[in-house]
Amino acid sequence: MSATQYTPALLNIIERAGDLKVLPRTGWLFANVADAESVADHTAGVALISLFLAEAINADLVQQGLSQPLNIGVVVQTALIHDLAESVLTDLPKRASRHLGEEIKHQTEAAITADIIGPLPNAARYLDFWHAYDTASTPEARLVKDVDKLEMVAQALRYTARGQRNLREFWEGHQWAFPLCRMLYESLLQQCLPPSSS
Repeated sequence: MSATQYTPALLNIIERAGDLKVLPRTGWLFANVADAESVADHTAGVALISLFLAEAINADLVQQGLSQPLNIGVVVQTALIHDLAESVLTDLPKRASRHLGEEIKHQTEAAITADIIGPLPNAARYLDFWHAYDTASTPEARLVKDVDKLEMVAQALRYTARGQRNLREFWEGHQWAFPLCRMLYESLLQQCLPPSSS
């Protein structure tokens, strides 16, 4: 097979990547955050953090609840595609998802991801990664889910540091698959809490 046969699908990926670069994360917009990060900004952060968190978890498998190492390539690839559907669907805020229903949102994201990735080489493999992420069915996917939340908490703290005061919803109510991720979350949270008076 010639690589040129993938030209239309690759051009579509280039366009979708460009869309993610200009698409703001909607939750920040509803919180009136000026200069909100884009979905691509978030994706880059999730991929970078996932890479090194996976390495750290692999260095301490038993304490992290694993019997075998994470596949770091799968972790990073999952992180890179986890929000790809948003290039078409946009970043739906929680309030929209509640009205649509989680099942409809997940079905729509799955269909869009399949449309984008389907014509590309190894599409089935990447779609498996995306479905694993969507259902949190593998350790690699669960790590990316944890990092998706960690990156959001870290970004909320950055916005708080520059004066934003209405972001508590972004760092509350999280569940964690990995002890290391919980510890990092608690460390981040300490940065936003006022010092206790003695």
